[in-house]
Amino acid sequence: MNAVLQPYTPIALRNVTFTYAGATEPALRDVTLAVPAGQICAVIGRAGAGKSTLCALCTGFVPHFFRGRLSGDAVVDGLSIASHPIAELVRHVALVSGNAFSQISGARFTVYDEVAFGLENLGVPRPEMIERVEWALRALGIDHLRDRSPYDLSGGQQQRIVIAAALAMRPPVLALDEPTSQLDPPAMAELADVLRALSRQGITMLVAEHRLEWIADLAERVVALDRGAILADGAPADVLTDPRLCEHGIGWPRPAQMAARARAEGRWAPDRPLPITVAGLAAGLRAAASDQDSVNGQDNASCLPAMRPQNELDGVSPIDRDAEPIVTLDEVRFTYPTGVAALRGVSLTVRRGERIALVGRNGAGKSTLVRHLNGLLRPSQGRTLVGGVDTRTTTVARCARHVGVVFQDVRNQLFARTVRDEIRFGPRNLGFTPEKVHALVEAAIDALDLRDVVDEHPYDLPPARRRLVAIAAVLAMDTALLVLDEPTAGLDNASIGLLMRLIDDLAARQRSVLVVSHDLDFCYETLDRVVLMRDGQIALDRRFAELDDAEMEALDEDVGLPIALRLRYVSM
Repeated sequence: MNAVLQPYTPIALRNVTFTYAGATEPALRDVTLAVPAGQICAVIGRAGAGKSTLCALCTGFVPHFFRGRLSGDAVVDGLSIASHPIAELVRHVALVSGNAFSQISGARFTVYDEVAFGLENLGVPRPEMIERVEWALRALGIDHLRDRSPYDLSGGQQQRIVIAAALAMRPPVLALDEPTSQLDPPAMAELADVLRALSRQGITMLVAEHRLEWIADLAERVVALDRGAILADGAPADVLTDPRLCEHGIGWPRPAQMAARARAEGRWAPDRPLPITVAGLAAGLRAAASDQDSVNGQDNASCLPAMRPQNELDGVSPIDRDAEPIVTLDEVRFTYPTGVAALRGVSLTVRRGERIALVGRNGAGKSTLVRHLNGLLRPSQGRTLVGGVDTRTTTVARCARHVGVVFQDVRNQLFARTVRDEIRFGPRNLGFTPEKVHALVEAAIDALDLRDVVDEHPYDLPPARRRLVAIAAVLAMDTALLVLDEPTAGLDNASIGLLMRLIDDLAARQRSVLVVSHDLDFCYETLDRVVLMRDGQIALDRRFAELDDAEMEALDEDVGLPIALRLRYVSM
């Protein structure tokens, strides 16, 4: 009798359970998953659900680097994960994590050589290596950065480098863990195009993501994890509107949420499926407009419940334009020692009670501007006033009494042994009384929902909760201005909801928030004022509610538009 040949399956997991060393609960529970060749399989779930562990397992970092107990069978590109070392698996599968800085080798001095580094180690012939590197640089839109040092670039540019380096390896399997966490919207769209092209070439991809709208447009299949177990597995249209996602705190993509609210108000046909993409939402709006005879003088968005920024909160006093600003930048220019001019005459004023979105492409100068707000960088020309004092005549410590900053990479801000000690450190060093320190710490713990982990070491927590710890630690310093650099990166919907409520509460108490973010929907739904940076300059500074058509077009050309604004102002 002839043996029946089994089809080749690049990712084949059967009854896989993994528990990290020292942990009491499994990170993966009885996971069975088969991903066929060329499929883009998205993995979603709340923070700590097991998405990163699944990616690490498929690349061999679990169990060879991250130790623990592994049971079941895990086979990738025909190789057993448990019995083959990472050095061998790297020829078959590549991992890209959301933390780009940790994946830069440090052994190469230019972007070009960094992208080539893995190929050099595999002994790829030089002509083929050059062809692969050139292709990867073009595909990720970083060809113009080829001679720059990887460490002189923004977080988003660094993320493009590590993605390019992985793609240049051209492995049969790619595991991408939060690949868009620091990318601007145009770069996200470009990455999606590249991944689709690789899929057509037969490369298999496992993509762990929190950005459900991006996944909805990209993935051919979605797997939802909850507490390490598979909750749902199927076509994106089915999984991303599964009620269990809301029950387990994962949530739906915004188009589905908006249509569901419209359905509840009788503005969406009960028998029409909920959309998961903006295109599907737009089509449904046209149908609703037609069905309700509302096309005359009304746009498609009129069929939806209002989706607008919260420009006026009940009980919030108007911004006092005569009061002394918290921060003033006056024609600030800044040039790095490498000769890169990052700021080119930036003027910006932040007053009490403001909620500001700072947006722009990767490398536009946003992070450089943020480092001027608390005196970490001082202008090459112009001046920065913090609390009315020129930063060139004062210290970072004094600026910290007025401005608290949470950076993209929160690992640089966490160093205490427990979460409570981490949050206590800032207010204690500012010299507050013990009673005030205690009150501020307790309030920050509750605001960021950290009560259950106050005695844990910050690095024993999932990356998303570490970010919340860093925000709580700066929040407890009770500064007039809180600056959050990419605060939603890696956060699930429940944690993003915490941030929204926190920002509302701060505004109600006349404290200001400046958010640097590529999450345009979060910015529109939570903040009032949008500042667009382009090439080291401010190209737009306006309240969301006051944007005219020309300003909308300028915003769209640079970084795109939030879904709600896209529906109202872009012809569909």
